[in-house]
Amino acid sequence: MPYVTAYEGEALAYQLVVEPSAEATEGIRLSYVDAVETDRLYGALWYRQGITKTGRPLWKLINTPRQRRCMMRLLCQVCGRSTVDDDGRIWWLMPEPPGTTGGGMPFTHVPPCCRACIPVARAMCPRLRHKALVYTARDAEPFGVVADLYRPAAGLKAVLLQHAVEVPLDAFRRLDFALATQLLVSLDDLQRTEA
Repeated sequence: MPYVTAYEGEALAYQLVVEPSAEATEGIRLSYVDAVETDRLYGALWYRQGITKTGRPLWKLINTPRQRRCMMRLLCQVCGRSTVDDDGRIWWLMPEPPGTTGGGMPFTHVPPCCRACIPVARAMCPRLRHKALVYTARDAEPFGVVADLYRPAAGLKAVLLQHAVEVPLDAFRRLDFALATQLLVSLDDLQRTEA
C-alpha cells in the first residue's frame, strides 16, 4: 500500500469558522472552532486527517499529513523512505509534466518516488502504468498549496467557494481562506530521465 494513501479510519470531524486575526491580511481568516497552533503552516489552515492507517484504504485519496511530510522531507510516496540518491538528486515519478510557476520554475503536488519504488508504483497505479514520466531534481522548495477556498458568510460562518485550487504561498489573501490538502513544491534543475 503506498505510504501516502488515505484510509477510511483516518477521517476526522471538524467545523470551520471565520475568526478575527491580527495575522490575517484583512483581519479575518478561516479557522477551526477548536483550532490549535499546529493547524497552520505556510499561512494556510491545513485539512485535519489522522495518520493511523486504519480501516479500508481509499486508493484515489491522499492522506494530507503524509503527503506534506513526503514533500517537506523528500520521502517516497510509496515506501516513505528518502528519495535522495547518492549524487544528491531527488527522484520523481509523475503521471503528467509538472506545472510552471509565474517565474518559469516547474512545480508539482506529486510527492517524490525513490528509484527502487518506481517499478512498483508503475505496476500498482493505472495512471502511471502507461504515461509515467521520470524526473530528477537538485532541490525542492515549498511553493504553494492545493486547497479548498472559502469565503466569509453571516455569523462567522465559512462557505465553500472553490474546490482543489492551486494557491501560491505569496497569495496571502487567498491563503487566509484556504483549507490546504496538499503541499506544492517548486523543483530546481529538473531533468527528465529513465529509471
